[in-house]
Amino acid sequence: MGTDEGENPTAAELAVDYWKLLKVCERMMKSLPEDRRKRAGAQVRFSATRLENHMDALGIELLTFEGAQFGPELPAVAINADDFGSAENLLVESAIEPAVIMHGKVVQNAQVMLKESEVNESGN
Repeated sequence: MGTDEGENPTAAELAVDYWKLLKVCERMMKSLPEDRRKRAGAQVRFSATRLENHMDALGIELLTFEGAQFGPELPAVAINADDFGSAENLLVESAIEPAVIMHGKVVQNAQVMLKESEVNESGN
């Protein structure tokens, strides 16, 4: 992860790893029986809140851009960009890794998967 001097790359890496772990837990919860899913869901929500509180204290923000129009202004790299050639109106479908913003500065671009917008040329 390329970070500027004076930033805390370890904290940013830890935040990304924790985010990834929470995403895996969310996916795994879907296969649990209902009673266990509720308990696990409560624990994941608690852990997500703790992560947000710690990141706020460190000046770290994680951004996924899911649903956003993909373009050069986003600090994101599309890992499936070759699938779309020169297509326009691409949206961020999901994030593989979030962008890391520390004290208002991008220190790591997001890695995202794209999809084509369902809006046709007439805007429908």
